Amino acid sequence: MYEYMAELQERFQIVSRRTVRAKRDAQAAYDTLHAQLNKEQRKLLLRLFDAFVSYREEKALDSFVTGFHLADSIRTELAAIPPYSFEPESGELEQEVCDGRDH
Repeated sequence: MYEYMAELQERFQIVSRRTVRAKRDAQAAYDTLHAQLNKEQRKLLLRLFDAFVSYREEKALDSFVTGFHLADSIRTELAAIPPYSFEPESGELEQEVCDGRDH
């Protein structure tokens, strides 16, 4: 199920211009910082970024799955009950006409 939801997320994912810009800015900041660190500090920085990226990917998938379940629940609910109609029931309309009431 996890793999299926990950594939669905990939299929419907939308990448905005803001996302592209933020990724470019993050890469520029990373490159600047990376150039100023020694080898051990770079390893630590890479482990931090790997952990953060994994967290973000899991969080994004969790959000997608939650939205998917919400949409499915709404769809199920709407399918289970007849949609609301603003038209009065035919019996109610006939009764109002017989009683002489006007809309």
